[in-house]
Amino acid sequence: MSCRKEYLKEWYQSSVGQKSILISKWRQRGLIETDQYTFDELYETYLYHTNCEECEVELTTGKRCSTSKCLDHDHETGKFRNILCHTCNVKRR
Repeated sequence: MSCRKEYLKEWYQSSVGQKSILISKWRQRGLIETDQYTFDELYETYLYHTNCEECEVELTTGKRCSTSKCLDHDHETGKFRNILCHTCNVKRR
């Protein structure tokens, strides 16, 4: 494996890499920074939320399932709304 591939593999698994990847996904899905929340603030909020703000189920990470943690946002304005489980997030669309 080349040095670059090794470096990238380590970076993707680091906390900085994980944060960068997640924020990039949020941007691709239309989430925007606002006066109320920067991406860094949203990331910190996302990390430390343990329960769905709608149904209170304990949130999980990893493979997508009904209790997967989702950052809910308005698809028209791009503004953050809540941290929800996948089930509640799908219901809100």
